[in-house]
Amino acid sequence: MSKSGDITPAQAIMSANAPMIIQKSMVDGEPDVGVLPSGQVAGVIDELLSCEEIINSIVAEAEARLQVLAKLAAGDRA
Repeated sequence: MSKSGDITPAQAIMSANAPMIIQKSMVDGEPDVGVLPSGQVAGVIDELLSCEEIINSIVAEAEARLQVLAKLAAGDRA
C-alpha cells in the first residue's frame, strides 16, 4: 500500500503480481494467461490499419514533405 492509502488491497496485490503476469504473456508467449502492457497511447487508437496502409501513408507524407522542401530550396536560388 502507499503511504497515503490511496490504493485498495486488491490493487496492491495486482501491482505486486504485475511482473509475473506480464512475463507470462511477453516472455513465455501465453497472452491468454497473462496481460500485455499497452501504455497510455492505447486509449487514443481509433483505427487499426494494415501494414500496407501504414507504409503507403508514410511514403505519401514523405513525398509531400520533399515537395515542400524542393520548393523552398528553389525559392532560395531565385
